[in-house]
Amino acid sequence: MARLLYNVKLMTKENIKPSKPLLGGRRAQAMAHLKQRYLSLLPDLPLWVETRDLLSFEGSVVAEDAARNGFVIWSEDDDLGSVVGQPDAETIMRAANYAAEILAFAENIAHVRSVLRHYQAEAATIFSAPAQLPPLSPHMCRQLGRAEIASLQHLPSDTLDELSDVAQDGAIIVAAFDGNLPVAFAYVASETETLCDVSIDTLESHRRKGYASAAAISLMQVMMKRGKTAVWGALESNLASQALARHLGFVEVDTLWVLSRTNPLDKTKQMF
Repeated sequence: MARLLYNVKLMTKENIKPSKPLLGGRRAQAMAHLKQRYLSLLPDLPLWVETRDLLSFEGSVVAEDAARNGFVIWSEDDDLGSVVGQPDAETIMRAANYAAEILAFAENIAHVRSVLRHYQAEAATIFSAPAQLPPLSPHMCRQLGRAEIASLQHLPSDTLDELSDVAQDGAIIVAAFDGNLPVAFAYVASETETLCDVSIDTLESHRRKGYASAAAISLMQVMMKRGKTAVWGALESNLASQALARHLGFVEVDTLWVLSRTNPLDKTKQMF
């Protein structure tokens, strides 16, 4: 679960956020009703955090095939989509036209891969937070405001851009400090009624020194006070992310698949 994805940082956006309107009038109402119907059918479990977050996002689009064998949901803003059930190939391609990353699940990964042959698929492990959070780290942590994020000129440009986008969406950002310098950042990538997907980004010079753990634990505490349990997703190839999740006490609960365009700039031919 959302700027994806499953490295030590994921996708991000507020559960509901303002966005440019994609539809108007009756079509917008029909879209909202369809999203609400599928939200009511998907349980609020770690496996579905990103998908339910997309369904809750005003700027996302949902489509179902004529036989109602399944649906796709995508956000062009976040370049992310999700396939649920067994929708037909044309419906899946609609999401692929707008999203460079598509989520699939155990019951449909074979079908989705057969349609999206130009996408590379990799399994991702889904973890859930322990019942009791790890003890606080000695590293100082605190939340960062939007204006403060903009002033962090010591960050690589891609990290600064990512955090700026997160801050613009209104998400909570917690930083761990080395002296007066913020060096690791944790924020909510996706959010549902009871769950939140944690994303971590750490300066290369400060990795494996406890700063990422400190930021993650601090964010988890903030979100726990809001009644949210943390979820963590890590690609199979991202051993560092998996190791950090287990170090923090997260427990493996499920698996999904992330399908990524081999060439992110190459959108599929629109089929509708």
